[in-house]
Amino acid sequence: MQEGLFMKFSDHYGKLLSTAARPATLSSGVYDEKSDTALLQQTIQAYKDAIVRLQENQVQTKKMMGQHASDADVLIKDKAIITAIMGLIKLGESGCSYPVFLTEMMKRGLDKAIEGAALNRDAQVYLLEAAKAIAAAPGYIQQEEDKLALFDTLSKASAAGFPNTMQYTLGCEKIEWTHQPVISNWNKIKEGWEKAVFWLDEWITAYCSFAPSIAPWAQARNPMEAVIESQECVPGKLRVWEQINRKYFTLSLKELFRHSSFEWDVKNHHMYWSQGYIEFLLNEIEPLCLPRRQPLASLIEKAAAFHTGKRKVNPAVGEPARRYARYFNSYFGEGEYEKRFGWPEAVETNAAPWEWKNFSLSGY
Repeated sequence: MQEGLFMKFSDHYGKLLSTAARPATLSSGVYDEKSDTALLQQTIQAYKDAIVRLQENQVQTKKMMGQHASDADVLIKDKAIITAIMGLIKLGESGCSYPVFLTEMMKRGLDKAIEGAALNRDAQVYLLEAAKAIAAAPGYIQQEEDKLALFDTLSKASAAGFPNTMQYTLGCEKIEWTHQPVISNWNKIKEGWEKAVFWLDEWITAYCSFAPSIAPWAQARNPMEAVIESQECVPGKLRVWEQINRKYFTLSLKELFRHSSFEWDVKNHHMYWSQGYIEFLLNEIEPLCLPRRQPLASLIEKAAAFHTGKRKVNPAVGEPARRYARYFNSYFGEGEYEKRFGWPEAVETNAAPWEWKNFSLSGY
């Protein structure tokens, strides 16, 4: 998906076939019926040779891929390409002239078929299904759905049954431009509440007696000095961050947590923190996290108990990775994800699972 393998395969198929079908220069310099027949036969033979090369190349590719050779059977859609080439060969052997052959080839869209146009749809389906598997932002999922719908719409409007590559590419770019503001807005608001939670956790944990011996302070040259910096500077950072989000999104710190991105992350298990710890930070710590203020001793003890009791992390935080692993296996074969990357490990936590319907934020 990230490397654009589908598009690369399609591009190389097109280059291979166009090179193979390129006719030699006519020795006589005159185009006549004999030359016409020779060119047609040469073209047909080139396509027959191309089928052999495609099959040979797949075998060679599988050898190069070693233990992941089975991927070639999934990624290299040689059957669709070979079927299209066979259609060209059948047309060329029907007794038509070379000009008629070329005309019919374009009318039927066989030239687009051998370029691998159909493979673009497979690539788009993969992108869409992968986005759904990991529960990417709604705007991104909608963007990929719109691209697939565009492909199908252009295909239906085309006599060839495939969209014009340039028209489809430009259409996809337009779709991305249309959705980008929504996606960016979503991501920035999400960043707003993510940073707020991070700083609230840093501030209250910095007051725990064990703070100098844990990350991030233990990595500092002077851990105790770093702890004091967090205690004194985080409240100011948090309130300036709140002002920034008010300015650009007209959302207060409290309102950031009512944005749909927060609920989306909770329900789709992207949320790192446990429900109990989030409620503790927002209901009890946030109101006190102000410049020149310190938390109550009872709150410090409560924060320490969350840490030592391993109740800060959401037990389902690894579910998006497991969802993608299951999708990967459905695409490349059962057990393939585990074989390559190992199954995503469960996080070590004693926190209770999230229950969104019981989530409570006082004053939010």
